[in-house]
Amino acid sequence: MGMNFLVLGGAGAIGSVIVRDLLSSSKVEEVVIGEIDRDRAVRLIQSINDGRLSFKHIDVRKVDILTEEMKKYDVTINSTWFEYNLEVTKAAIKAKAKLIDLGGLYYMTLKQLELDGEAREAGASILIGCGEDPGISNVMVKYASDKLDEVDSILIRDGDRDLKPLDKPVFKFSVKTMVDEWTKNAIIFRDGRYEEVPPLSGIEEFEFPQPIGRMKVAFSLHSELATIPTYIKKGLRYVDFKINYDFNMVETLKKLGFFSDKKITINNSEISAKDFTINILKDNMFDPSTDEIDDAACILAKTIGRKNGRDITYTMYALSTSRKDLKASASSYLTGVPASIAAQMMVGEEIRFNGVKPPEACIPTEKFLQKLKNKDIVIGERIERTL
Repeated sequence: MGMNFLVLGGAGAIGSVIVRDLLSSSKVEEVVIGEIDRDRAVRLIQSINDGRLSFKHIDVRKVDILTEEMKKYDVTINSTWFEYNLEVTKAAIKAKAKLIDLGGLYYMTLKQLELDGEAREAGASILIGCGEDPGISNVMVKYASDKLDEVDSILIRDGDRDLKPLDKPVFKFSVKTMVDEWTKNAIIFRDGRYEEVPPLSGIEEFEFPQPIGRMKVAFSLHSELATIPTYIKKGLRYVDFKINYDFNMVETLKKLGFFSDKKITINNSEISAKDFTINILKDNMFDPSTDEIDDAACILAKTIGRKNGRDITYTMYALSTSRKDLKASASSYLTGVPASIAAQMMVGEEIRFNGVKPPEACIPTEKFLQKLKNKDIVIGERIERTL
């Protein structure tokens, strides 16, 4: 009997990549898009035209109904907004189900990890943060750390570049998530302690592999910091995460008060300036059903430590360009494919665990990285040793 999957938010920019990648396997018998947006789901189903694909109206906020649905599938993949991760995790525990999500922006990840014992007792398997970053980033860090005797520092860098000019700004993942990254303090791990630093501070020039090249990156709140210091030991003293954005645009919006929680009144309705901004910016989100994009994305991790007494910097990266055949931006492809791969590995028991775990705690790194390569994702590896 073939594998069957439920993809929550499966008609979105990332969810649609997950759906398409699952259907690329002849071993998959059924994929169901769980969505509240029927029209968007139907458009995707019509464009894919595969009899194994169907739609079911599912509101992830209705935990009891979601629990019963999750019992019907080998694995559920949650590609909805991260604020729903806790409800979906609780539903998976009740259903004793297998679940994968794409990350919880640090604080949500911590809440999910608190349910590890409950999930283990129920026999549920919940793999959190298995996209690009978190996800590939965690696996690369684990792969490199396993090759070292001691680990001092881990630096994670995310770069994205449009290869052709766009007519307008296009946001390639959830605007709500981006606004949180722009406005909430970032977390770093230093000398065994967690520290808050201002959002988008610590700007530096960083050299990514071509065709991305050199660009500015800055601190951002991210889920890797919630798990890597726990699961990567070996004397680890420092971890940070930096990403590139249009920093001038973000700073202008901040100065003008567009991210304020202050209430404003529009046509007799009250709304915060931040929520108003999010609703405006959402109109510029990448829509895989109508938009075409030519870009490149890279997630890079430097793991710095020692082997046999020698200082070593172990650099790894995953790189992709946009995929017109899948109607996917580069970052959507790098985020959706790992979730699809992990889901199929869970069904095949190549990933086996009970509880709530991040990728570095349960994914066989070499096998996973090879599967990414098989999907035309470039995996780079460089080792620098001192004499």
